[in-house]
Formats: sequence, C-alpha cells, structure tokens
Amino acid sequence: MQTTIKNHLNELQVSASRMLLYHSDNKMLISFFKDLKEKIIYLQELTDMEARYNLTAISDYIEELTKIDSELTHIDISVQLKEVGREKKVAKVTAKLF
Repeated sequence: MQTTIKNHLNELQVSASRMLLYHSDNKMLISFFKDLKEKIIYLQELTDMEARYNLTAISDYIEELTKIDSELTHIDISVQLKEVGREKKVAKVTAKLF
C-alpha cells in the first residue's frame, strides 16, 4: 500500500511540475501549482514517516482504547528507540486530538 501511495504522489508531483511550466504565464496558476507541489512533498514526508514508525498501529491502539473506555481523557504512550547507554533521554510530545 505504501508503494502505491508513494507512486501516486510521485506522479502528482511530476504532473504538477508540468502544469506549472505549461501555465507559467498565469500568476494565479503558478501560485496554485507551487502550493500543490509543497503539499505533495509534505504528504511524501508523512508517508515516509508512517512507514518508518508504523504510526497506523499507534492510531489503531488509541481507537481501541477509546472504544473500551469512552471517558478517557489522556493516553500515555512510551516508545523506546534504542538501548539505554548511560542515561535515559526522553522527549515529550503533547497532542490534542479533538
């Protein structure tokens, strides 16, 4: 599935680049296609990140927990990236999903 999404995004990026060249005399279309290219690049980065960290599994886990207890207000998730050398270093991310 990731490969298919990646292929579609690459095709969209090529198409947007071609249309940008084709409509290079229209300022509004230039702006639109530049914005489109930036958003396609952002989607490609998100797709790569999802493939690396399997964010879908985390999302599925959150959905299952909220089905079990609909009154949950917080879910703490801890992810260990590698073995602890001398001291544990932690980065905290807080996200509002509502």
